[in-house]
Amino acid sequence: MSHAIKFRVLTATLSLMLAGATLAEPLRVSKPVSLRQAVDDLTLAAANQDMVLVKMQPIDSALVKRGFDDPHVRLLFIGSETAVRWAEAAEPRLLNLLPLRLTLIQHDDVVLVLSDDFAAWRREFPEDPANLLLKAWESEIKALFDDFISQ
Repeated sequence: MSHAIKFRVLTATLSLMLAGATLAEPLRVSKPVSLRQAVDDLTLAAANQDMVLVKMQPIDSALVKRGFDDPHVRLLFIGSETAVRWAEAAEPRLLNLLPLRLTLIQHDDVVLVLSDDFAAWRREFPEDPANLLLKAWESEIKALFDDFISQ
């Protein structure tokens, strides 16, 4: 079986697994732009929310080096000094969730952006003030997504 066919089978399997994960509730938004433009727009939207792009990870480069088709996937890590200070004060274990991660997946001329699953995090940290902080982070990501879409 060729690398391209194996990759398509793996992609289809992962898609079905993700679709069947009923507990997963990531925030999601899509926009008809190139992957490069999506990164630029999200960087600007993050800055508008007093956040910064900490790192971009093109996870597909390792696959391409091994002969697979480029799946056009990027991970963006965004954060703020305020989020770190709040996590330290509220629940130091929340520092493990920072910087916040966004997954970008380009399909044709549309980029899908997904956040991590804040509902799952709130189940792991059900007590205040950690739960309140997670709700605040989720609100920030929603505002960032709204800004991203309006650009």
